[in-house]
Formats: sequence, structure tokens, C-alpha cells
Amino acid sequence: MFAAVWLIFIVYPVVAVITSDSSAAVKAIGLALLALFVVVYLLLCVYSMFDEDGSVALRNTAIAALAALMVGLMPILHTDAFAVAPFLMAAVSFAAPWKPRYSLAAVVAIIAAAVVVPEIVGWELDTGFLIVMVVVGITMGFSRVMRDSQREREEATERQRELNARLAVVAERERVARDVHDILGHSLTVISVKSELAGRLVDLDPDRAKTELAELNALAREALAEVRATVGNLRAPELPSVVAAAEIALTTAGIDADLPDPDSCDGVHAELFAWVLREAVTNVVRHSGATRCTVTLTAESISIADNGRGSPLLTFGNGLRGLAERVDAGGGRLVVDSDATGTTVTATVGLGPE
Repeated sequence: MFAAVWLIFIVYPVVAVITSDSSAAVKAIGLALLALFVVVYLLLCVYSMFDEDGSVALRNTAIAALAALMVGLMPILHTDAFAVAPFLMAAVSFAAPWKPRYSLAAVVAIIAAAVVVPEIVGWELDTGFLIVMVVVGITMGFSRVMRDSQREREEATERQRELNARLAVVAERERVARDVHDILGHSLTVISVKSELAGRLVDLDPDRAKTELAELNALAREALAEVRATVGNLRAPELPSVVAAAEIALTTAGIDADLPDPDSCDGVHAELFAWVLREAVTNVVRHSGATRCTVTLTAESISIADNGRGSPLLTFGNGLRGLAERVDAGGGRLVVDSDATGTTVTATVGLGPE
């Protein structure tokens, strides 16, 4: 309907056809060409409004048909045939599947034709109508540029939104992967150590072996529950329980453990420190060959030090890399110092900018 409203101005070429000196047959042809022009224009407008990404060939054909109909009216209306030029410029500006600069070039070409053709053929040039065409052409050209700019901004916003959604999915996957790794890595390490110990004690000390197997079963059940809770994002590890579990793991591995009192392990960063302690103790049991492990806990930091086989060339595996990401996300910094005398893992929160 918006496009159809402007067709009220088609009355000027219609009147020009009716009042021309042409024969009735020529007038009928002129009116038929105008009617066909209106039909093609409206169909193109409707198609463009409801199917912006539709057929390029169909749009180009429709615009070419409008141009051909305007040319066909020239032998009948002469200069007045350019009365349909604003509709052609509108079609070029808003329905053509071209780049803005090509649409602007086409609009300029239509305006130039309104000047050149009458000069060549010898028709009288209507200066007032030419000014109207220039104003309409400039307005439509800038409108096309603004519309395309708005569309590009909307597309860029949509692409950014999709990218953010994908990044959020990736971040969530990495978080779940870190959680599952931290839980399974620690629990399976303790289970492995206890199972080996139980295997050695079966013949030497059956009662102790039974105790180890019972603890092994309890650890397996606890690990299963923690995996389910973490994957379901139901809860995070609690520092007191992690301290207690760390003591069991270190003692079972034959490592002298110096740990803080579980009852005093509370604070703003307790959850983050629980992840750090779990991963660090897992690495101590697995890789260090240490005989002693000391854990120092304050309100803003936690430090896990062992006297095992360290190396200045120590590299971050999946566990430490994920742990560093977790600490960084919590506003802290993870530092690992390792040499021949042992390894110290320290997480500090609330440092402020370096």
C-alpha cells in the first residue's frame, strides 16, 4: 500500500496520453503501456518487501521491463514519458539487487537521459520537472545508502551475537571439561593408589586390605556423585572435604602431609582454593615422588609445596592449564615454581593490577 500511494502521480502521464494529439489506437496503446508499468512496479515492490533475498534475475528483469516501458512511451508522450522516471528510480534504489554505487549510477543515468534525450530529439525540456527528478533522485540515493548501512550494522550485530553464543558454548564446554578432569583426575589417582596398596596387603595384612577396599569403594561412590553434581552444575567442591580427601590421598601414597585444619577452611575464595588443592595434590601423588607435602592457606592465597622431583622446564598439562584458566576467571593468578628441590603451586586472589 505504501508503494501504491505514490501511484497517484501516474495521473500526469495518463492525462498526457489522453490529451495528446495521437489517434485513439495510439492513446489505447499508451494507456496499456502505463497500466502494464503500474502492474510491474507494484509486483516488484511487493516482491522486494517480502522477499529481500529473492531472485536476482527476476528483479533485474522487472527493472529492465520498467525501463523498456518508459522508452515505449516516449514516441507517444515525448518529454512527458519521463513522468514515470521517479518510479523507475525508486525501483532502482530500493528493489535492485545491486551495490549502492551501481544504484546511484543508474539514478544519475536516468536523470541524464531526461536532459540528453530531449536535446537530441528536439523535444521541449521541462526544467521544473527536471529539478523534481534531481531532488527525488538524490533523496532516493541517500535513502538507499542509509538503508544498506543500517542493514550492514544489523548483520554485523547478528554475526556478533552468533559469535558470542558460540563462544559461550565453547566456554561452557571448557568449564565442564575442567570440572570433570579435576574431579576424575584426583579421584582416579587415589583409587589407583589404594587399589595397588590393597593388592599388596591382601596376603600380608588381610584386615588392612579390607579397610583399603572399603575406602576404595567409598571413594568410587563419592567420585561418581561429584561427577554427576559437576556435570549438572549442582554444586562445587567444598574446601573442608577436599582437605580431608587430600590427607587421605597423600597418606595412602606414603607422603607426609602437613595440611590446615578442615574446620578452619572457610572464606570467600574457598571454592576456588578447593579446585587448586585438588589438582595440586593429584599431581603430587601422581608425578612428584615426594615424601612430604605442605599446604599453606590464607584468606587470599593457597600454596601447595612438595619436596619431590621438580624441574624448571615444567610445562602445563591439561590439569594445570585448566586450573590456571579457572584461577584467572576468579580474578587471581596461578604461579608454579619447580626445581630440583621440589614444586610449589600458589594461587593468589585479590592482587590487583600488576
